[in-house]
Amino acid sequence: MFKISEFSKISQVSVKTLRYYDQLSVLKPAYTDKFTGYRYYSADQMFQLHRILAFKELGFSLDQIRQMMDEHIPLEQIRGMFRIKQSEIQANLDKEQSRLSQINDRLSIIENEGRELVSHDVVLKEIESQLVMSYRQKASLRQIPSLFKKLDEHLGNPGVSSLSQMVLWHDCDESDDNIDIEVARLVQHRMPSQPPFILRQLPEVAMMATLIHHCRTTSPCTASMELALWIERNGYVMKENEPRREICIPHLHLDDPEAYVAEVQIAVERA
Repeated sequence: MFKISEFSKISQVSVKTLRYYDQLSVLKPAYTDKFTGYRYYSADQMFQLHRILAFKELGFSLDQIRQMMDEHIPLEQIRGMFRIKQSEIQANLDKEQSRLSQINDRLSIIENEGRELVSHDVVLKEIESQLVMSYRQKASLRQIPSLFKKLDEHLGNPGVSSLSQMVLWHDCDESDDNIDIEVARLVQHRMPSQPPFILRQLPEVAMMATLIHHCRTTSPCTASMELALWIERNGYVMKENEPRREICIPHLHLDDPEAYVAEVQIAVERA
């Protein structure tokens, strides 16, 4: 038998922690002197303590560990607790991975802000009225591919995925995860609307400022900022109540299958 101080030195767990484990009935001493109150531990309890420390490393609370250390607890119940912990850790990993992607996107924007903007050629165009089938929803950037997937499944054309994609950006006043996005495909003939999939005629735009750039639809980019700066510098203003449009054409990029050549379109008029 070892005194608590000796057991502490051997296990490299503080006396204070061992007393706390005793109070919570996580690890009771093998023997407690009823006259002096001294605690004594056996060598076999090193295995128990090691298991407690291992469970703590896995993120279990002391209350959960106390339950799992109970010899009478069914093995299936222990498995269930591990499955729950596994799900919790996976959810946290997914959340942190999403946060890391957002940080990388923001960092890219910050780094680009230090460079000279308007490095692309801006062209003014007249855009004809266009017939489209669209799907509008509040979503995040990373949900855009899934929005197109739903739209393409509705259209039912096996070859539709090879055609250019159009994104209409209505607003993002609430948050980056709740942007008013409308995805659309040009169609050659009229067909019935089946909400939430709507057939509509995009209006003709007499003057559209356009810019070609490389992008990924699931990540923010500086192209719209470049175009907005050009509009301001050249005596134009954005036309009210006309969403920014972006035409995305997939292209072969071995390192990044989500890469696109895109044309940003902003309706403008003379200031």
